[in-house]
Amino acid sequence: MTDTESTARCSKEPERAQQTRTIRLGASGSTIEVLAGPAETSGIVSIYRWRMSPSSRGPAPHFHATFSETFIVEEGEVDYFDGQVWRTLLPGDTAHAAVGDVHALRKERAGPATLLMALSPGVPREEYFAQLATVNERDLNRLHEAHDNHFVDDCGR
Repeated sequence: MTDTESTARCSKEPERAQQTRTIRLGASGSTIEVLAGPAETSGIVSIYRWRMSPSSRGPAPHFHATFSETFIVEEGEVDYFDGQVWRTLLPGDTAHAAVGDVHALRKERAGPATLLMALSPGVPREEYFAQLATVNERDLNRLHEAHDNHFVDDCGR
């Protein structure tokens, strides 16, 4: 028996094609693509691609009490706040916010930008992203709290 045959026999599930789910973030044209949720990674990580339209702003300074976030810029320019200073991220640049670290993103340039976001441990954010597009102002704080987004002073935004 070859190694390949052995691996195929030990597989718990037949191979299946990964389907990317795209979530529209309101009328701006920005989208979130769900690349791998916690169910696909045994809860280790969630991976999303955020395609920011030219008019996207990004979230104000905030932190998460239960997961960390890593951002990788694929295209465009995005400003990242690490809790103390803002810096511009270019394609290939990475930024990491550990559990509890204040961080923010903003896009001030007119062009689009694309970010990969890896959340660890994996948390399901699909419902949060989908609701952001339609939630009314009155329920926004409740939505943030329910999904572990804790906003802080705007820190020179």
